Amino acid sequence: MVTTHKTLTDLTASDLMAREVVRLAEDMPLREAVRLLLEKQISGAPVVDADGKCVGVFSTTDFLRLGAKRDDITKAAGPPLPVTCSFQIKQTMPSGREVVLCLLPPGACPIQVKEKEKEPGDKELLVCGQPHCVLVDWQVVELEQLPMDGIRDFMTTDPVTVRPDTPVRALARLMIDAHIHRVIVVDEDSRPLGVVASTDLLAALAYGGHEESGPP
Repeated sequence: MVTTHKTLTDLTASDLMAREVVRLAEDMPLREAVRLLLEKQISGAPVVDADGKCVGVFSTTDFLRLGAKRDDITKAAGPPLPVTCSFQIKQTMPSGREVVLCLLPPGACPIQVKEKEKEPGDKELLVCGQPHCVLVDWQVVELEQLPMDGIRDFMTTDPVTVRPDTPVRALARLMIDAHIHRVIVVDEDSRPLGVVASTDLLAALAYGGHEESGPP
């Protein structure tokens, strides 16, 4: 969420970007890259070389494109979507709090969350982090069946990058013209500094600084 007092049109990539960037090494196996996206609950990340320079982007779009070419590695772990999860159960805790427990083994689902009740001695619970969510196809693949090829073979090799001082309007035009949902903010050596997603632009519009109002 934008916390600056700048007006919307004065915002730059530096104001909007998420600074905790998940970076994928170009030699990271596809299996591990997909696992990392699932764990971080993100839909894409920059790919960097040995020097830390951005050489590509890997996103769910790349993964789905791969699935269209190689159906044998993207078999869904569940029945066709949309479905609701059959491994959830509601339970009322002694404190009166209602939770949705996950019946799958730890690590089997990307939206599992470990929780503890506030009372001393209470055991750790495995709950569903998004009980009303329906996972999309790329989130229910059999990870262990994915190839171990480096992510460089599957990434988009011409990433859209910008400098920190890029104005918000230029960011919006880039996303519209390139049909993308994120741009990578890089320094003078092409090393990722942050990521601006389309949701960041919406947050700026909804919660950012307001334009100065003129006379009524």
